[in-house]
Amino acid sequence: MQTFLLTVLMFAAAQAPQGLNGGAIFDQGKTYEDFLAAADSRPEVWKCNTNRSRPSAEIVDRLKKAGEGLRFVVVAVAACSDSMHTVPYVAVLAQEAGVPLRVVDPTVGRLIQDAFKTPDGRGATATIAVLRGDKIVGAWVERPVALQTWILGPGSSLPQAERMDRKFGWYQWDRGESTIAELVELVERLR
Repeated sequence: MQTFLLTVLMFAAAQAPQGLNGGAIFDQGKTYEDFLAAADSRPEVWKCNTNRSRPSAEIVDRLKKAGEGLRFVVVAVAACSDSMHTVPYVAVLAQEAGVPLRVVDPTVGRLIQDAFKTPDGRGATATIAVLRGDKIVGAWVERPVALQTWILGPGSSLPQAERMDRKFGWYQWDRGESTIAELVELVERLR
């Protein structure tokens, strides 16, 4: 699993688009607080996940150490189930580590989604672009590796309703820990 994660993280870094102005996209985004206030789909889930996010002091410190000149652009929509179970944890981590974060919808973030696809070739929400200054240097895409591996593997043979129930159960159990651990590891590799 560790080797697979490293491969995914290095792929994300290697695919960083040349000439894409991440700073201009960042400037078009909303703060997480504004995005959260406007969330019109499952606002109770967004608020619950935001309120229960408690990143460890160690993970916050790691992001602070790797965070000089760092910013995040999150491509998300309120109706996306993966976004509502990942973005709140990233937003709280970013806030606690002092890393600026903006949320854009796929209309604004399409070039980011096109540059960083899922393992099965889709542009997806949530996509979290990692910026150093105005340059996009990598991205974390859609869902944690363990969940993505299951969804594309054994989970793919399940009926849709059962697959979704298990996915949501996994997210409830994980509480954003895999997402923020993968994102911080990516940021550390992109120094």
